[in-house]
Amino acid sequence: MSYPTSVSDAAMEFLMTEVLRYVEESTPKEGDTEEQAIFAKEMAAAKMERMGFSVGFRLCERMAQNRTFSAGGKDPSMAVAAAQLEAVKFLCKEIWMEVFRKQIDKLQTNHRGVFVLKDMELRWLTRLPPNTETARVTAIQLLAFPCGIIRGCLANLGIPAVVSCDFLADGQNMSAVFLQHQDQIN
Repeated sequence: MSYPTSVSDAAMEFLMTEVLRYVEESTPKEGDTEEQAIFAKEMAAAKMERMGFSVGFRLCERMAQNRTFSAGGKDPSMAVAAAQLEAVKFLCKEIWMEVFRKQIDKLQTNHRGVFVLKDMELRWLTRLPPNTETARVTAIQLLAFPCGIIRGCLANLGIPAVVSCDFLADGQNMSAVFLQHQDQIN
């Protein structure tokens, strides 16, 4: 008997919603002030990011086990940057396809270790209402998981990175994921 190799989008969306609900409920709330509520939401997003890191690290280990990311023939100063670019392209094409069934819509770089990955229609965000603060907060929490996937994948490839996300809703959902490599942070 042949089993499907992927999970339906609806099931994955439901799973992510329930994971977020579980994470929010398991995060201790220490008071009723607005600052404490914001802190609890940030803690929930941090837990989602750690879960995504674990998934990304293991998924990359499985998918990249027979790949090398090198810049063959380039001088050593350019080789590291070229290898990082190849690793990020792998992430945009292969990893994103495995998780979201589509490639990243746009990859931009300043060739100094900063990459911007844009997914214009991230499926997990399509049901969120545009232009509401609650939807924005939920989107940031949900986007913490893909940020973790990216950070975990890059960590597995030997590229330490700080990953952050932004959610813009102007009638359509768009998520932008920003990367900055560790060697740029001091």
